[in-house]
Amino acid sequence: MKAIDVGMGLPSAVDGVTRERLITWARQAEDMGASSLVCTDRIMYPSLETMLTLAAVSSVTERVKLMTSVLVAPLRSNCALFRKQIDTLDRLTDRRLVLGVGVGRRQDDYQACGVEYTRRGRLLDDQLSRPAAPPGPDGAVQDALSVADVLGSRLLFGGQGPATLRRIGRYGGGWVAAAGLGAWGTATAFATEVRNAWTAAGRPGTPRLVAMIYTSAGPDAHGEALRHMHSYYAFLGKDRAEELASHVATSPGQLVEIRDRIAEAGFDELLLLPTASDLVQLEALRTALTP
Repeated sequence: MKAIDVGMGLPSAVDGVTRERLITWARQAEDMGASSLVCTDRIMYPSLETMLTLAAVSSVTERVKLMTSVLVAPLRSNCALFRKQIDTLDRLTDRRLVLGVGVGRRQDDYQACGVEYTRRGRLLDDQLSRPAAPPGPDGAVQDALSVADVLGSRLLFGGQGPATLRRIGRYGGGWVAAAGLGAWGTATAFATEVRNAWTAAGRPGTPRLVAMIYTSAGPDAHGEALRHMHSYYAFLGKDRAEELASHVATSPGQLVEIRDRIAEAGFDELLLLPTASDLVQLEALRTALTP
């Protein structure tokens, strides 16, 4: 079976996280061998802001990749400022940044940021393209870099549709799949489309395929999973949130089975998103890293 990298989500979107817990979590996950530390992105939710969180974590880690999975980029609608922020974060993380981006589906986040929800795809394309640079004092035009220029293969895309395929073929290094919420069949089918689009675009090599799942560990694993999913996905209604909670990996055997299935499907990395901030949740990482 193909070997697979295993990354760990930061507890930035779960109840009870503190600076001390976040820093300890990041250090321990890196010491345990996590391939990436991952931060999700929301605005109208009591979570930590994604890019600031990764900047903080970068100062206490040395080797592990730091990943957004995924950053709702159009919420940062000032393209020049967004590019500056990404370049700064990439430099501060010593080029360990892996930028997973998407357009999201929470209209309340867009409303809060004063960004038109219906324009989110066009905004993302503007953020990715090479900016037009004004002439300098001597009249010369300096060619500014785009986010894609800066990150290269470290730019990944979330989503599942024609626009995602187009962006991966043109700009990105691969795809991030939300595979752990009952969508495994559609995720594996779309992974084939990603590979085909990559080949059709004449890209060398193969796209990087990353799968995200939710995990919960410890004596109250199921209860923690229910509490978090009911909170984070409350906008979908109680019944749907409870159904999503049923897909959280809450036992070592279940997690190993999912990991092996994802590896057999040709994915390169598995990301474990926690449902609580207690350090016992890192046992999910230990389980997934065990051959």
